[in-house]
Amino acid sequence: MIFSAVQDNSTEPQPDPAGLLPYKDQPPRRFRVRTVLFPLLFLGLHWLIANVAATVYLVVYVFLQGNTVNPLEILGDTGRLQQILTEQYPIISVIYAGVLIPFYFLFLYVQKGRDSRAVLLDRPTLKGIFPAVAMMVGALGLTNIWFNLLTMWSEHSDSIHSLLDDYSEQAGAFGPETSYFWLILGISIMAPIAEELLFRGIIQGELRRAMPEWAAILIQGLIFALFHMQPIQISYVILPGMLLGIAYAWTGSLWVPIVMHISFNFLGSVLPSLVGNDEILSNILGISEMGFILVGILSFIYLYRNYRSNQRAAKSTGLSGHFYSGV
Repeated sequence: MIFSAVQDNSTEPQPDPAGLLPYKDQPPRRFRVRTVLFPLLFLGLHWLIANVAATVYLVVYVFLQGNTVNPLEILGDTGRLQQILTEQYPIISVIYAGVLIPFYFLFLYVQKGRDSRAVLLDRPTLKGIFPAVAMMVGALGLTNIWFNLLTMWSEHSDSIHSLLDDYSEQAGAFGPETSYFWLILGISIMAPIAEELLFRGIIQGELRRAMPEWAAILIQGLIFALFHMQPIQISYVILPGMLLGIAYAWTGSLWVPIVMHISFNFLGSVLPSLVGNDEILSNILGISEMGFILVGILSFIYLYRNYRSNQRAAKSTGLSGHFYSGV
């Protein structure tokens, strides 16, 4: 089973992060200043560290090229700096994520000690991970369809065409200019872990202590999408953001959305870079992902039924454990 439950026959009051006990026996959900303050502070911290890391790296990188070019000329050329930033972004993501991940883990560890609802760290199982990853592959299939629609739309809309061009420039960061090692480590591993600790661990954790789970999932998903800022990226990140929040709530394990996010970034960004300009392989990849849409829907239903089954079992047996009020 995805969820663990241990029977407790003691007379001591037991914590009920699941919300399965009568309302009077639960720690009440309460909207407080920290419900808004903590997400805003950590979003600001994430943005600040990422930008500081990028700035410091760019300055060091430019001055290391001093033997061949004048560093001051490059620093004064915004276009050239943007090109370097795009090419070197995988390394930059490793740097800022490496700073943030230990800090996020420490914060979540402290929070869990104070309130077990703050972060869900049940041990993941294959029965939870496989369908969750299948959902994300299905989401990639829907993303491919959405991009095809946007491409057709752009033929009749200059604004959509401009947004797609801008997105393509930003997507250049997912190229192998710095080597595939940095691309995989930065884009597929480090950045997803840092973002999951922030959005599902900290932000959804704060929200779920103040409101029903469905509301926390909806809000964190919207924040996750808007944080990407680029309109095209926002439009397709909303669905994965919601699925990550749902999987987190239904499995009770932060490790599950981490694996999902790593899979999404690898299949959606790194693998296309590995395929390169091979049209046949690109078509096979795209069709395979679209073929997973139905599998993703069935996996969604499976996870939901498994979640509800475990909830009913907990209520009928009186077990207390990591079962959480759901969507």
